Amino acid sequence: MSELTMAWRSLCYRPIRSGLTALGLALAVGAVVALVGVAKRSEDAFLELYLRRGGDLVVQRAGGAVQLSNGVDQAVGDKIRRLPGVDRVVGCLMDMVSFEQADLFAVIVNGWAADSPVLEEVTLVEGRRLREGDRRAVMLGKTLATSLGKRVGDKIELYAELFDVVGVFDSFSVYESGAVFCPLAELQRLMNRPNHVTGYLVGVDQAAVAGHVEAIRRRIEALAPNLVALPSGEFVRNLAQIRVIRAMAWVTSLVALLIGAVGISNTMVMSILERQREIGALRALGWRTVSVVRLVGEESLLLCLVGAAAGSLLGIAATKGLSLAPMTAGLIDGRLSLTVIAQGVALALVAGLLGAIYPACWVARCAPLEALRQK
Repeated sequence: MSELTMAWRSLCYRPIRSGLTALGLALAVGAVVALVGVAKRSEDAFLELYLRRGGDLVVQRAGGAVQLSNGVDQAVGDKIRRLPGVDRVVGCLMDMVSFEQADLFAVIVNGWAADSPVLEEVTLVEGRRLREGDRRAVMLGKTLATSLGKRVGDKIELYAELFDVVGVFDSFSVYESGAVFCPLAELQRLMNRPNHVTGYLVGVDQAAVAGHVEAIRRRIEALAPNLVALPSGEFVRNLAQIRVIRAMAWVTSLVALLIGAVGISNTMVMSILERQREIGALRALGWRTVSVVRLVGEESLLLCLVGAAAGSLLGIAATKGLSLAPMTAGLIDGRLSLTVIAQGVALALVAGLLGAIYPACWVARCAPLEALRQK
């Protein structure tokens, strides 16, 4: 009988204890896959949004990653458009509101000019797009419209004012599909931010991308004091929200895996204590210390593989559920990368190895005759 077969039979001999240990590890792996996956997908989704909207550079006021309270004068946007090598400039005013009656507390509101290319790039599902001169009119992302139960012709309340829903749209981005699009002038009035936007997405002429992005970046920053222009990737990585989500996800996940490692160690110690005579007999029959230690490690890794497989499925299901839940549908993208799943499995295996260290050391020190005397 091979060591691996013996290890599997030992786990199956005590199914309840083995199952509970695997379940604990599965919850830990599920936490890694779900939390780290959400953080990673949020970062990727933001970057995809900026790049597909033509944003090689993100221009904002210096001093923070995302500033909803500070902004950039629209006159700066006109100056950026006149710079050589600049192909596209899209300005947006951004805010966040809540719809407490629908349990939605972090809904993005984007203020766009009527000629903004973004309005043409989203897919119109119902109604029409925003037009020049619209007052108290909004477009709703498809996900948000579903959560609010609103259609074209209905009204929603924003900033204590009633707005007509003139269109419902869909987007490749979960953040846009869960957002409100408002005429820029109206949002400036509501936020008391005349002639200001939160920032600009600047697209660089493709012929200039290779060698002149840095030069264009310096020219933009020279247009006004306290102005910063960052490449989209750098900007997204430094978003305060992304950094906090990423840190919290990893800390929570590592704590969960540490608990899982302790659970595995406890299970393996109990298993060894119950099988001391068996282990002593194996040693007496000629099994080397390394073979017995390897047997303990294989039992631990088998537990980890079962827990990792179940945990991966649990994490995928949890992420998908969050992406469909009304409260989080506009904030969480349910797609997960294979890299995140692989990270969860790898960390589970590491937890298994850590959990097997003490039991393996204990077995290595146990003399055959002493083990055979145990009752």
